[in-house]
Amino acid sequence: MAQKTTAPDAAPLGGAEFDAAFLPQTLRELEPGNDEAILRALSAVQDLEMPMERLIALRNERYPDSRPRYWGIVNFDLHSVKPRLFVFDVGSRQTVPYLCAHGKGSEGPTDDGIANVFSNVEGSNATSLGIYRCAETYSGHNGYSLRLDGLEETNSRARARAIVIHGADYVSEKFAEKHGRIGRSDGCPALDHKFSTTVIDQMKQGSLLLHWKTP
Repeated sequence: MAQKTTAPDAAPLGGAEFDAAFLPQTLRELEPGNDEAILRALSAVQDLEMPMERLIALRNERYPDSRPRYWGIVNFDLHSVKPRLFVFDVGSRQTVPYLCAHGKGSEGPTDDGIANVFSNVEGSNATSLGIYRCAETYSGHNGYSLRLDGLEETNSRARARAIVIHGADYVSEKFAEKHGRIGRSDGCPALDHKFSTTVIDQMKQGSLLLHWKTP
């Protein structure tokens, strides 16, 4: 995991009403629009302004009353040995990056740690690009996990495909050092077991997550 980065001072937080039932992890003191300044500042540090604008636009269109504290972008432009899930914390104005797997079907005929093929098809074992709403948690085959609902045509079958956030032994710095890449999932954004519970608890019940590849 890389070092946290902190955003420059943004507009001060203030009081506002919001849909508490939809987002129990919402920041109550956040005025509409103030989170956008923080998120833009944080994403600029990671050169992720374009995907962040997509997240903000979808939130404003579909869930205008939501104010999640945590937002996520997985940058699949990056090799899998690099931390590429960026969790943006509006409350602390910090960003924390994590190693994150892509699906084995996303490398096509290669095995080089770069995701180039994306699919929404059952059985493809590929990562699906697009925006997800982080939903409920459960304990399953991979332990503590977080269900994801795809909000776009490119990832609409996420729940049916069981695309979830979970921990995995094949996602670690040690694995990357040994193999020159981390392991691949069946399409899930799998994380290092050391950090998966933290990320799941931050993102659950309403945060937005984007799987991104520069067009």
